[in-house]
Amino acid sequence: MFIGRSEELGLLEKLYAKNSLNVVLVSGEYKIGKTALLQEFLQKKSAAYFAARNALSTVNLAAFCLELKEQGLWGPKNEFRSWDSVLSTLFFKATQQRLVLIIDDVQYLFDSAPEFFSAFAKYAQKYKKQLRLSVIFSGAHFADMERVLLKNQEMQIKNYINAVIKLGAMDYWEAQPFLEGFTEEEKLFLYGAAGGNPHYMSYLDAELSFKDNLKKMFFEPAAPLYKEPIQLLKLDLREPATYNTILCSVACGAGRLNEIAAAADMECNKVSKYLNVLLTMGILQRVNPAFSSSNKISYYEIANNMFAFWYQFVFPYMSSIAIGRGHQVLRNNIMPRIDLFAAHIFKRICLQYCYKLKKRNDFMCDFEQISPWWQGSGSNKISVDFIADKTDVICLIDCNWSNKKADSDVLKKLLAKGEHFTGVDKRFLCFSKKGFTDECMEISAGDPQLRLISLKYMK
Repeated sequence: MFIGRSEELGLLEKLYAKNSLNVVLVSGEYKIGKTALLQEFLQKKSAAYFAARNALSTVNLAAFCLELKEQGLWGPKNEFRSWDSVLSTLFFKATQQRLVLIIDDVQYLFDSAPEFFSAFAKYAQKYKKQLRLSVIFSGAHFADMERVLLKNQEMQIKNYINAVIKLGAMDYWEAQPFLEGFTEEEKLFLYGAAGGNPHYMSYLDAELSFKDNLKKMFFEPAAPLYKEPIQLLKLDLREPATYNTILCSVACGAGRLNEIAAAADMECNKVSKYLNVLLTMGILQRVNPAFSSSNKISYYEIANNMFAFWYQFVFPYMSSIAIGRGHQVLRNNIMPRIDLFAAHIFKRICLQYCYKLKKRNDFMCDFEQISPWWQGSGSNKISVDFIADKTDVICLIDCNWSNKKADSDVLKKLLAKGEHFTGVDKRFLCFSKKGFTDECMEISAGDPQLRLISLKYMK
């Protein structure tokens, strides 16, 4: 059963309904659900689907012709010797009937078959006013698609592109159907460990305990995610050993460039090159404090929650897991520390919820950006989990992950941090895992600039 992605499907259906030529780019990391989305969109439509091969143009051309023949777009007598001839036939057919053409893994055609895109532009121009054709180019990395399809003038494709869909992890609420049968806290843990990835979340089994689900997914030699990040890195990177070292360093607490370099025993300028690659791939993200764009005080963190979990909890124990000691690893080394990981995931879910509230026009200010904030270092460091700001209005946000209800001290500390900001209208928002004491509720009731939200009410 297909779950979620309602916005993306809605956009594709809207463009399809125009009954003209439209081109959409769909990008997203491996196994994020691009193909599943496209298969769902294709239901009850006359369509041609082709997954490009990592092979030369001749192989892709032969496979394209063979597969579209198998899918019923033309008969056995049709033979094509070039991309020009096959696309000429396909585009003419799309003037006679409504068609969908999907090229999956399109990145394999960028270097091997530039003539495909030349022919595509040629017949798109020739039949433009008559076409009833929806085209979707799908690929793993948006940076590559942007370079070839949006910025390369020779390809002549960009003028036909109507929309770009960057498929990422599902947000916490869209992922709920995968998490049914677990407690609210277990849902949060499992959502984080699976990285919000629908493919990974499909491994969850509500008949098993939270702990047994983690074991089945990560801590057995045959577990589907036991080696997943390593295998994904090998698809794109030439030096996975170096990237593994850097990601393990970041997952274990190194955030600044010099800290990562020291942990990885590498020079800063060399580490910087690898960090930029991971940033481009979306595996890492650079975090700047609110009101600052200086990279000198920024830090790096793993953007992909599954990667963050894996490099912190699986990578260090791969040998023990390989010899069948995953259960002991989970019991002795993971479960006692997993609450810190959950606190990090809770912050990210709170951030998602802030955007959800903004979309509903229900946030405390119409913020333009939202970021963590900190000042100073060591014992003198002052920080706020997030600050949402818009010119002369800011909202200070605290994400309280505790096994007790947030009490008045939590609110007093948050309100006190507001004193560091002058000349702006200040609002305050506090999220809490376990809710709030009666005293907190009374304080909030008397202060229209203060809002309290418990995890169980984040819908």
